[in-house]
Amino acid sequence: MSTLTQGLVDNTSMNQFAGLKLINQEKVPGDLSEVRDLFPLPLALHCLGGTWEGYLVGWHEDTMQLRLTGFPPIQGSQIIEVKYAISDQEHSLQKFYGKITDIHVEAGQTAWEGTTTILLDCSTENDVAGSFSSGPRVLLPQRKGLMVFGHVLESSFNSLWNIQYHEYSDSIPGVPLREKEEEMKEGSLIHQKTSVSSSRLTIEKGNGQKINAYHDRPVEGDLTEGPVVVIAPGYGETKRDYLTLAYYFASNGFKVVRYDHTNHVGESDGLHYQVSLSSMKSDFQTVTRYVRTTWPRAAIIGVAASLASRVALKAEAESPSLSLLIMLMSIVNVQRSAATVHQEDLFTAYWNGQCPVSANFLGFNVGNQFLGDAIANKFVTIEDTLLDAESLTSPVILVSAEQDAWIDPKDLQAFRNALGRRLKQWMVVPDALHRLQENPKRARETYRRLIAQCHEYVNQKASLDGIHTPNRLDLGRQNRREKLAQQQQAETNVGAGFWQDYLGHFQSVAQCRDYVKLLDHVFHALGPITPGQRFLDAGCGNGNAGLYFLNRLSSNIPCGIPHIEKSIQYVGIDVVSDALKRANKAMLAATTEWQHARTAPTPLLTQAWAQVDLGQPLPFPDNRFDRIVSNLVIGYVRDPGATLRELYRVLAPGGRIVISNLKPNGDFSGIYQNLVTSAAFPQQREEARDLLNNYGKIRQAEKEGQFCFYDQTQWESIIATLGCTNAGIYSTFAGQAYLVVLDKPIVCTQTKRPIIQNAEPYLKRNTLPDLLKQVA
Repeated sequence: MSTLTQGLVDNTSMNQFAGLKLINQEKVPGDLSEVRDLFPLPLALHCLGGTWEGYLVGWHEDTMQLRLTGFPPIQGSQIIEVKYAISDQEHSLQKFYGKITDIHVEAGQTAWEGTTTILLDCSTENDVAGSFSSGPRVLLPQRKGLMVFGHVLESSFNSLWNIQYHEYSDSIPGVPLREKEEEMKEGSLIHQKTSVSSSRLTIEKGNGQKINAYHDRPVEGDLTEGPVVVIAPGYGETKRDYLTLAYYFASNGFKVVRYDHTNHVGESDGLHYQVSLSSMKSDFQTVTRYVRTTWPRAAIIGVAASLASRVALKAEAESPSLSLLIMLMSIVNVQRSAATVHQEDLFTAYWNGQCPVSANFLGFNVGNQFLGDAIANKFVTIEDTLLDAESLTSPVILVSAEQDAWIDPKDLQAFRNALGRRLKQWMVVPDALHRLQENPKRARETYRRLIAQCHEYVNQKASLDGIHTPNRLDLGRQNRREKLAQQQQAETNVGAGFWQDYLGHFQSVAQCRDYVKLLDHVFHALGPITPGQRFLDAGCGNGNAGLYFLNRLSSNIPCGIPHIEKSIQYVGIDVVSDALKRANKAMLAATTEWQHARTAPTPLLTQAWAQVDLGQPLPFPDNRFDRIVSNLVIGYVRDPGATLRELYRVLAPGGRIVISNLKPNGDFSGIYQNLVTSAAFPQQREEARDLLNNYGKIRQAEKEGQFCFYDQTQWESIIATLGCTNAGIYSTFAGQAYLVVLDKPIVCTQTKRPIIQNAEPYLKRNTLPDLLKQVA
């Protein structure tokens, strides 16, 4: 999580309705320690582009308690810098710091409302730094102008790397996953550019199906010798997901073969809903046989991720072929992991005779052959896995994630015990989820450590130059080639009909706490929203963002103000007409209810709606809107950069854009699990499963290159072309999306209308409907 500038901190208001609070101008003398007994005190906490309001409600000895309205994106062990001020003027006292030790979230009367209580440990470090006065404490009189300000330090993460070494004993005691700490020496990482080339491979299975693969290798060196790494992508993944890992291996002297499973996503033969674990096992065995035939004297290292590692385990137990097996984020208890994600036991239901024609398994649609095959061929239970582990002859390196929502630590411990002497090392990746690529920094650290261990276990001496990083030019060039290949063979239908169905099953998402936290983050990042401003909700869908903002804005208006002079002019646009109708109905009802409760002659919001394609030029003049929001939409257009530039064009000088967009290769298992768990009624649970089903299509479309989810570097490159005054990029939505915040300077040169890929003539698309003319 990082920002491009700090200007957003100063430009974000403590109150979304600016000017509705009066602050006493009188200054308060004294020492910071004197604040301890003055509570509750008004509090403003800045965190990742937004400012949350609340109170300092208690300070006992070295523990401070904060209570905030909303859900700031904070984590345990982060550090909050605290100071107090009068009328936004910083008091002439030193700052002090507190470490978050506990976070408690309470729901409000509606799904949109809630509070967050934070406990801070403000103990020894502050006294050492001299932030607390050593003199006698004098109680300050209570004054209305006293405000407490907190700022979450973005660098305050406690991220230690831990590796557990396995030494065999007849009885392995239960030990925590983090058992021994080993730090990678900086000198062992050499940023030397080693060129890598990639060529296509086609490997034929016994049934005639073709496996499409890539052979990645160093340009220099002896290509007949040295170990070969076979990379089996995880379930729902393709060989392109492991391009970076492959180039790390190839840059350090390994030859790599990475492939797509048949009957699955990717380029290999077969339709993805025909996949089975047996076919994945056959793919792995076919590729390893090919490698053994092509390089008969080479040591073979198998790298398999997620469910594919369970497949590789069984393949090796039945027919050994590897010198070393690396299991990344391995699913060792398929039944328990599936039940954890889906909140129902699919395999028990199958055993009981419930055999649907198709099912959703871990986010992807599969035929009914999948469950039956897994049961018949003993992939499902932890007992099946332990039997395969006991039959294994190859040494194993196990890599697991500290925050993996799919895996029960008890299953991993049982698996470790069954491996016995064959387990050579167990690496635990801190702050990581099930999909390692979701955290690129952690992924790169893991890759380097794996390479170091592979050098050791295949008896290949590590280069004196250390471990090399891939040449970025080679990596970027190959990534573009493979992305283009996926786009050319795209099969997933994600047109208007898909979004019609997707939004039609999106009603229960308001019950998902992670989604509400996202909306809360977006709302606070917008800064002050004042009466009379023009507000564009680009890609409004069913109106969830608008409803949330309406709820928060109305609750922020003090009771002493009976009405407002001017309404906020809200404009919602989306490509799905039925979604616009639902949004209009919900927003109109909420606005009417607020107006009747206040007996206000002027509504809080005036609303207008239009069916607009964000992939085409917008039907608005330049500098039209004071605030623009686009929530989880922009990645679905063909050219997100062009769409962002078009939104920036219609943003008024001095205005702000807030965009949320999914991260590449996201891991939504934890979010989905929370959504299903919170479902109070069977219909909500069913809608949650429909969302998982559609998310599987989105994942596949991302693999095929139809959707574009930029990483932080790509967003920074686009932002750099806009000429905005302040910009920030933050992590949000349980770490699965980026929040992009842009301010347009008050005096600016008008941006040219961007060229949007595949755009039809402007007058034929996105013409301004009559419904909008009265507002725009």
